[in-house]
Amino acid sequence: MASKAEKYYPPYPGQEPYIHLCFSERDERKVRPLLRRLLLRGCRVWYGMGQARDRSALTERNRRMLGAGLTVLYLTEAARRDTELKNKLLVCQRRGQPILVLNTDAGDSGLSLGLTGEASAAVLGGNAADACDAILHGRGFSQVFMGDPLPVYDRRGLRRFTVLLLLLSLLLGVGYGAYIYLHPPVLDPPEETVVLPADTVILKDQALREAVRQAIGGGAITEEAVRGLKTLSLSRLPDGLEDLSLLPDLSTLILSEAAAQGAPQLPELYDRYTLIVAGGEEP
Repeated sequence: MASKAEKYYPPYPGQEPYIHLCFSERDERKVRPLLRRLLLRGCRVWYGMGQARDRSALTERNRRMLGAGLTVLYLTEAARRDTELKNKLLVCQRRGQPILVLNTDAGDSGLSLGLTGEASAAVLGGNAADACDAILHGRGFSQVFMGDPLPVYDRRGLRRFTVLLLLLSLLLGVGYGAYIYLHPPVLDPPEETVVLPADTVILKDQALREAVRQAIGGGAITEEAVRGLKTLSLSRLPDGLEDLSLLPDLSTLILSEAAAQGAPQLPELYDRYTLIVAGGEEP
C-alpha cells in the first residue's frame, strides 16, 4: 500500500537529472511538506520507501538511487538510528555521489553516520521552507534538476475549503431559520371542496348524456331533472333504446340530417317518438 507521500507527491519516474531525497520512513510525515515545496518549485525528486517486492524491484530501486545527481539526507534523530538508511548513504558515498546533509534538528551532523569529506558538513533546515531553500542553494545542487512546477495535492487547501463550505451552509441555514421565525409564512386557507351531485339516471351513451345535460341546463342528471323533458336535439342516435327509455317524458327527437339518415330501423323508435329533421321534415 502506497504511503501518503507516494500518493500525493510521487517519486520522479523519468530519466532527466533528479535528486535523491534520503530519509527515515519514520519521518515520512515530516518530509511531506518539504516534498510539496520542492515539487511546486519544479525540482525533480526521487525517493524509495517500503520493502522492495522482489529482487528485480530491489535492483531497480538501487539503480534509481545511484542514478541521482545528488543525494539529500533529511537528518533527524530517527535517521541517525536507521541502520538501513546508513547503509544506503555509505553505498552512495563509495560510488562518489555528492551528498548534501540537511540537519533539521541541529543535532549530530553526518559524522555520526560515517560520512566523510564534504558530506560530513551539514546545512541547517528546520522547517519545510528553510529546508527547501537550503537544498536549492546548497552544495552540489544544480539547475539541471529543475523542470516545470508540478501540480500537487493541496490537502490543507481542500480542508480549508471544506470547512468554509460547511460554515457557509450553517450560516445560510441559521439565517433562513431566523427569517422564517421572524416572518412566518401566511398560509392561504384551504379551498373548500365543491362536491357536485352525482348522476342518478345513468346514460351509457356519451353523446346522449351530454345532450341531456345541456337540455336540463347542466348539473346532475337525476329523475327530477329529466322529468318534463319532452324534446331533445341529437347529432347522433344511440344504438339502442335502453338509454332513451330512462327519459320517461321524452316524446320528440330533433335530429341532424346525418343522424336521421343513420337512424336504426327499429319500429319501436318510430312508434314511441316523433322524429324531426333539423331544417327539414319528419322522416
